[in-house]
Amino acid sequence: MRNRKTYPANWLQIATACKERAGWKCEHCHVHHRAWRTSKRTGRRYRVYLQAAHKNHLERASEQAELLCLCFTCHARYDYEHDQRIQALRLECLKHRYLLRKRGYSLNG
Repeated sequence: MRNRKTYPANWLQIATACKERAGWKCEHCHVHHRAWRTSKRTGRRYRVYLQAAHKNHLERASEQAELLCLCFTCHARYDYEHDQRIQALRLECLKHRYLLRKRGYSLNG
């Protein structure tokens, strides 16, 4: 949870309902809540805990937010892929602004 203040007071109930709807399995890799897994990177065993992840990253935490039930690994991958798309879009915008300025267009901001 990035900023607890932006989440509704009943977030625990909302997240639990999300996990129950998914049958207490990750919606991407289908691992069960509290199952044991072995890390591919370190070889250590760890217990899986499910998380409620925002499907639409632009939404604020709310009772109406679309949620996915994901394990930590899938949640991290999901957020990372989103962050990479945002970075690519920002880079494209910077390239276009640079080219417009180079051609003499005045841009505010």
